[in-house]
Amino acid sequence: MATAPATLDSLLLDAFPSIRCAERALSPRVRYPVYSGEFWTAQQRQMDPLHYVLSYRGSFKPELPAFFIRRYSRPGDVVFDPFAGRGTTVLQAVLDGRRGWGNDANPMFERVCRAKVCPATVEEVEAFLDEVDWDREAPEAEGLDLGMFYHERTLRELLALRHHVRATSSPTARFVELLALSRLHGHSSGFFSVYSFPQISVPREAQRRINARRNQVPEYRDVASRIVRKARQALRGCDPVALRRAGARCMLTTGDARDLVDVPTSSVHLIVTSPPFLDKVDYLLDNWLEMWFLGIDLGPQSEAIVQTPDLERWMEFMAGSLVEMRRVLRHGGTCVVEVGDVNHNHRDINLDELIADLAMDAGFRVEAVLVQVQSFTKLAHCFRVENNRKGTNTNRCVVLRK
Repeated sequence: MATAPATLDSLLLDAFPSIRCAERALSPRVRYPVYSGEFWTAQQRQMDPLHYVLSYRGSFKPELPAFFIRRYSRPGDVVFDPFAGRGTTVLQAVLDGRRGWGNDANPMFERVCRAKVCPATVEEVEAFLDEVDWDREAPEAEGLDLGMFYHERTLRELLALRHHVRATSSPTARFVELLALSRLHGHSSGFFSVYSFPQISVPREAQRRINARRNQVPEYRDVASRIVRKARQALRGCDPVALRRAGARCMLTTGDARDLVDVPTSSVHLIVTSPPFLDKVDYLLDNWLEMWFLGIDLGPQSEAIVQTPDLERWMEFMAGSLVEMRRVLRHGGTCVVEVGDVNHNHRDINLDELIADLAMDAGFRVEAVLVQVQSFTKLAHCFRVENNRKGTNTNRCVVLRK
C-alpha cells in the first residue's frame, strides 16, 4: 500500500514554495505543522464534468480529494468517504484508478453516486426517454403544489418520467434520474423550473416571492431535450462504458458513520471526507425537491442525519465517527478530515483544532493540517458571503495516520 512521504514538510515546501508553515501544540508533548496556502486551484469546473452534474451545497471541490488521493494512495487502493454527500471522493477515486467506497446517512447519496460512477451513454439516455409515455395522465404531485416552480405541462412530463424511472432499476434509469435531479430548479432556461436558485431547493413561499419580485410565471419547458443536453455536457470527454466497468467495483452504503457495519476492519487505504459543520448546512430542507422526486420521505431522515447547533453533541458524534474510521483503516493508512472555520455562539472556531484533539483520543497520530486559503468564486457571492468575513472561509484538512 502507499505510504506517506518521508517528510511531508519537504514535499510540500518543494511543490508549493509560496505556502506558509507554522506549528501548533495539542499538548506540551504533541506538536504538528500547519501549512497555509493555495494547494489546488480556486477556478471553477476544472475537473471531470461528471463532478458538476448536480449542485450540492456543502460539498468540497473535486480538486481536494484529488490532491490527497494522488499523494496518499496507489492505483487499485481502496479510497473511502464515510460522509460521502454527492460522491465527490468516490467518483474521483474511480477516475484515478482506485476503488471508491462511500457511505452517507442520507439515502440520496447512493442514488446520486451510483449513477455518477455507472453512467449511461447519450444514445442509451435517448432510447430510454423515447420509451416514456409523456402524455400519461399523472396523479397530483402527492398533494404538493409545485405550480410556483413548473408549468402544468412540464410538471406532467416530470411525473411521467419519474413513473418510468421507478418502473426499472437499470443503470440507464438511474443515470436519467440523476440528470433529471440536476435540472429540477435553477437560474437559466436549461432548467425545468422558472428562475430559481440552482443549488438549494428554496421553500415554496420563497419561490412565490421570487416570482412576484421578477414578475415571472412558469413557462413550458420540455423535459426530454434538457436531459439529453445535460447528458452531453456531463459525458464530455468520458468513456461511459469504461467508467461503468470501474464503477461496478464501488461499495456504497447508507448508515451512521459511527457504525460502518458493511466496511471490514483494516480494509481501507485512504479516507478523504468532510463531516457536517455543526448545522451550517441543512442537507434535507436544502434538497427537498430532489428528495420529492426520488420518493424519499424527509421525516425519518431528520432523525438519521446529525446536523446540530450543539457543539458538545457534534463533538460526541465526531469522536465516535473517528473511532470507526480508525477501525476500517489499514495500519499505516491515512485519513484526511476536511472541516472549516465557523462562527458558533458569536465565537470563531477552527473545527480542525477540535478534530485533531478528538483524533488523538481515537488513537490517530496527527501528521499535519493543510489550510487551503483562496478568494471566493462566484458561487459564494450567490450567498452574499465576503471572503474572510462570513461563512466558512477555508478548507482545513486534518491529515491523520494510523
